[in-house]
Amino acid sequence: MFRSEIGMPPHRYLIILRINKAQRLLAKSSMPIAEIAIECGFSHQEHLTRLFRRHLGTTPAAYRRSKQN
Repeated sequence: MFRSEIGMPPHRYLIILRINKAQRLLAKSSMPIAEIAIECGFSHQEHLTRLFRRHLGTTPAAYRRSKQN
């Protein structure tokens, strides 16, 4: 039912929500990336980095630099 309504499995939807939150925090705060990972529900920074790169094609650090310039 969730998949037919939203168009993706619940787990993928949750990952996208977490990545979106990480994007906002990276752009608007100076919080360390490891803390952002935990705040967004990732088990550790490497997990955030791996999924962030897979979905957005860049690392959290590079994304932050691009938004702060």
